[in-house]
Amino acid sequence: MRILICVAISVLLFSAPAVDARGFGGGQGRGPGPELWSGLEFTPAVGHWAEYQMTPEGEKPMTMRISVVGEEDDAYWYETVVTNENGEQMVSKMLVSGDPQDTENLKRMIVKSGDEPAMEMPVEMMAMMGGMAEPESETSETTTTDLGAESITVPAGTFDANHWQSTTDDVIFDTWISAGVGPYGVVRSASAEFEMVLVAHGDNAVTLITETPQAFPAMGLPMSGKGK
Repeated sequence: MRILICVAISVLLFSAPAVDARGFGGGQGRGPGPELWSGLEFTPAVGHWAEYQMTPEGEKPMTMRISVVGEEDDAYWYETVVTNENGEQMVSKMLVSGDPQDTENLKRMIVKSGDEPAMEMPVEMMAMMGGMAEPESETSETTTTDLGAESITVPAGTFDANHWQSTTDDVIFDTWISAGVGPYGVVRSASAEFEMVLVAHGDNAVTLITETPQAFPAMGLPMSGKGK
């Protein structure tokens, strides 16, 4: 069951449609939402990682670490690790030829929950599940404003960043972007009901999935390859 939860989270983070915003959509400002990195430029460099503390209003904080842990055949291994307040981890590792938000860039995907065996999902299954996602409503309009360069201090230190502010249905999201911080550059993102801050970053990332993954039981769909 836990591995299925991990898969579900990975699918949500991967298959969401993009939105035109420098802040994180999240649906009425209640949290990061599946479109967490939408609207931001993916600039992968092997070894780069960034770790964030995410705190939705009224909920306990959790940490999320994103990193680029390898390169293979002109594509990058992009890894996401989510850790809850109990120290339980869920890991997804994707081989992508471009922005991970675009399902057409997905070459392989491996997931691991806690101490359970790593499992590889068929790319065909990911494409099918992404196609079943409900389209985003077009009734809301998002306006994005560049507020210019600012100095911002977070747990990871003080950064020169560019401040973007987006508004959707009267919900305001502020995001600060700094070059060289992980694959997306985010230093802080916040609304009235959610905050995400950078707590650490670096250039020495290594994967947490080192075992050969098992095949995911996916209704007979063929696997795309064996894990490394």
